[in-house]
Amino acid sequence: MRPTRQVARLCRERSGATAVEFGLVALPFLALVGACLENGLVAWEQEILQQAVVEAGRQIYTGTFQTANTGTTDAATMLSRFRTAICTQPSGTARVTLFNCANVRISVTQAPSYAGATMVSPVTINSNGVSDWNPNFQSYTCGGASAIMVVQAAVDVPVFFPLLGAATANLPNRRRVLQAATVFKIEPYTTQSVCS
Repeated sequence: MRPTRQVARLCRERSGATAVEFGLVALPFLALVGACLENGLVAWEQEILQQAVVEAGRQIYTGTFQTANTGTTDAATMLSRFRTAICTQPSGTARVTLFNCANVRISVTQAPSYAGATMVSPVTINSNGVSDWNPNFQSYTCGGASAIMVVQAAVDVPVFFPLLGAATANLPNRRRVLQAATVFKIEPYTTQSVCS
């Protein structure tokens, strides 16, 4: 059958079974396709965040971050500068992200050993069972040579299709938390920063 005849036949059809079947199947199908696309984007955002944390953490690993910030002891200033390092590629250009890089929350802590390196949860669950940002997550500990450091970052992204587990561990307002971390031992470096 030629396509024009098929369209004409469909237009003459009065039983409506095809339209009803399409209506029943279309919405769940499109929701499933949307959820799959969203999960693919989230996986890509997760990889961008992990790569950013590893590359910015390398500045602490080699001592260049500490050397560049010698004399700065204010934790808020150090967090802001490290966020800038996360949001900037090694080439000096702005990092391309799908999430708002200014909203990235950072935790830089020192561990007594690799076995003692523990992660801080970026979210907490209150007494009502609702997730919210952990007020103790954002912190900066200055690390000297040979210190073992735990660098974490977290950012929230919107959830448009809460299917396939996308709503798990969400913040309110249909937000999902992406996390990235790296653990390393700082190399010996000659210029020691003033750490408080």
